[in-house]
Amino acid sequence: MDGLCCPTCGCQKLTHYIGGVYECKLCGRNVNQFELIPTEQFLEQDMSVEEIKALIDIKLDMMLLFPEDKAALIDDIKKLRSRISEDA
Repeated sequence: MDGLCCPTCGCQKLTHYIGGVYECKLCGRNVNQFELIPTEQFLEQDMSVEEIKALIDIKLDMMLLFPEDKAALIDDIKKLRSRISEDA
């Protein structure tokens, strides 16, 4: 799903099932098509420093699982790290 992601972990690797339901390949959550959110919106939502650090860990795991997306994931990690420094 280009530009849309799982609302739980922010992964864009979604498998489509019948009836508008998607499965996230990273966290395994089944997501209704109306629950999917734009990736940029996911990165911009209010999160605590702990939530941001957990999301960075998820993005690092994603680099191992999806090496073809490494450049985009590094960009996401940079954005998240800048948010931590803004909060500090």
